[in-house]
Amino acid sequence: MKKLIIIRHSKSSWKDMSLTDFQRPLNSRGKSDGPLMANHLSVKINKIDYLHSSSSVRTFETSKFFINQIKFDKIEYDDALYHSSSRSILNMIKNYSEEYQSAVIIAHNPGLTNFINELTNISLDNLPTTGVAEINFNCDNWKNISIENSTLIDLKFPKQLK
Repeated sequence: MKKLIIIRHSKSSWKDMSLTDFQRPLNSRGKSDGPLMANHLSVKINKIDYLHSSSSVRTFETSKFFINQIKFDKIEYDDALYHSSSRSILNMIKNYSEEYQSAVIIAHNPGLTNFINELTNISLDNLPTTGVAEINFNCDNWKNISIENSTLIDLKFPKQLK
């Protein structure tokens, strides 16, 4: 079985309009929601094989909340995850090393919401900032993940924990 946890970056700041979208940091809500959701996940899971995160400032900052609460064997920041489509995300996952049984992706919408909708039996309007989706795939190989072997285990949003 393969486990995939999808996390949308925490809420970012639009305060400094001189920054590019890629450079935007977290705002105060993002800085409070990140630890809240990391703690929620760490109560259920204390170790994950692989963290694959977009390299934008807001996803990097979001990743630190989870790294502080959960042990990761490998951490990678990837420019290709920045505003990637659901198809691109799926192709990346299908190429993950088989040594990983569990992985976390921290990235952006609309790619993440579309990915969840395409790989599970739900119709999610929007994965909100710092939203977490946990999906199990009943297969032994990342190349074989599909809607036919997926089970949505948990879907949590910060507002549900406040």
